Amino acid sequence: MKRISPSTLVPDIECFITPALKGGLFAKSGKLENITVQIVKETETHKSECNALVSIEPAIAGKRVIKLLNRKALNGKPINISEYHFRHRDNDRRTGRYQLANDRRRQDRRRMGLTISDITAQRKSASLNQSVSGWNTDITL
Repeated sequence: MKRISPSTLVPDIECFITPALKGGLFAKSGKLENITVQIVKETETHKSECNALVSIEPAIAGKRVIKLLNRKALNGKPINISEYHFRHRDNDRRTGRYQLANDRRRQDRRRMGLTISDITAQRKSASLNQSVSGWNTDITL
């Protein structure tokens, strides 16, 4: 799950995904294995974005969740859901000794200088005493 709201909690993600995990007449139901919330910060611009890694078993149920929930709103913000692929830097064919003649890419699309922090423990539940101030009012939730 890409670009989720920074205020999104793990129970919010569970409630968002659980209805899509149910199987149908012929589809096998899925099981939510693990949820990890990460914040990705760019070191140069100090911009940050929140992402969530969600493990679902079996893989067919995970693909069904992607199909059903991609571009749907979670906490009022449309999110992108896609399958996670681990890419190791040594597998990049453009960094070898030889330049390919038919490679028309001008530059690398990957963002450099990112720091990734795991904030799952902080996103497990909402704190009971959050104070919100604005418009000359103070509200305690």
